[in-house]
Amino acid sequence: MRKALLVLSAIVLLSALAQLFFAGYFHFQNTIEAQRDAGVYHSVNGQYVLRYSALLAAIVAAIAKVGSRTIWLAAGIFLLTWLQLIIFIVGGMLTGSSPEFITPAGSWVVAIHPLVGAMMIFMSYWLFKRAQAAALNPQPLPPKAAASDASTSPSTA
Repeated sequence: MRKALLVLSAIVLLSALAQLFFAGYFHFQNTIEAQRDAGVYHSVNGQYVLRYSALLAAIVAAIAKVGSRTIWLAAGIFLLTWLQLIIFIVGGMLTGSSPEFITPAGSWVVAIHPLVGAMMIFMSYWLFKRAQAAALNPQPLPPKAAASDASTSPSTA
């Protein structure tokens, strides 16, 4: 399971990095129509690939018993993908912004979106490094097994 977590965390990291590429590709299109078409890549990757690979990573991390911090790190990435969507929904509702009519206040609210994205990239890297360490290190003995091994070993006293 630890190797499966490593693979999933690599997918999460690559998907988070791809989001940065897709955002740049989206913003540097010539026309509004081309921009809408290019935005589909960013949306689909963020709402499906990144979100659900992070959820799967959290589930696999729990099954692999790699520790609560790693589980919460993967779950945090999953939750931040929902925050990214909520930023647009609430930001639009509070400021009256829409894709057709962007208000200055809407721009300020939505400016949080890339900051959360950057945080997700760092969290994805951190998750990958933790999964890599868990996959390369042998699984520690459970506390009961470690206690019984200590009682059977010869003592020097």
